[in-house]
Amino acid sequence: MTFASLTELFKARRSIRKWQDRTVPEELLVQAVEAAGWSPNSGGKQPYHCYIITNAATIAAIGQAVQETTDYLAGLCTEEMDRKTVERWQKTSCFFTKAPALIAVSATIYQSIADKLQVANMDEPRVAEINHYRQIAASRIQTVGAFVDHLLLAIHALGLGAVWMAGPAQSKPAIEKILGMGENEDFVALIPVGYAAEEPIAPARKSKDEVITFIR
Repeated sequence: MTFASLTELFKARRSIRKWQDRTVPEELLVQAVEAAGWSPNSGGKQPYHCYIITNAATIAAIGQAVQETTDYLAGLCTEEMDRKTVERWQKTSCFFTKAPALIAVSATIYQSIADKLQVANMDEPRVAEINHYRQIAASRIQTVGAFVDHLLLAIHALGLGAVWMAGPAQSKPAIEKILGMGENEDFVALIPVGYAAEEPIAPARKSKDEVITFIR
């Protein structure tokens, strides 16, 4: 693959939120997950797991869980200026239930030697501070991020459309129960997948000068 064709792949992918009423072959989703498994990962442990969901009742149950949390949070809004935004959010937070398939991604527990040393010495003030910094950039979450990024590109290359959702994590316990996740897993991302029924225009990106700082 040339750099130009790789760049074109990046530019062509879109976040899709509308899908055709068409079944997605499970083998395509499996192919995408397998391909994404070559993404960078912490300690070579691949601390993630995928749940491929095509059961309509399960998709609806996840949607209901997310809607319940959304409605609860919306009820906390006291600023009139935010009211329309909140009402729009209530109407759109469960758009993913229209997708023929979902891929729920969990982050499994992985401890490096640095993690183990911190857990064993949390009574030390400096260790607690270091642990706080490490949680901001948790290696397993960065690994899942890299995996999902590769997964989205693989899904696009297979002719499907998807979107990366972190919002459903607001209903983490309920979704984990619905999917039967284990105690050593944390639900972190939801990817609705299907054949795209829209062609959204890519939003503008920041210029290279805005995202690069040279320290020479």
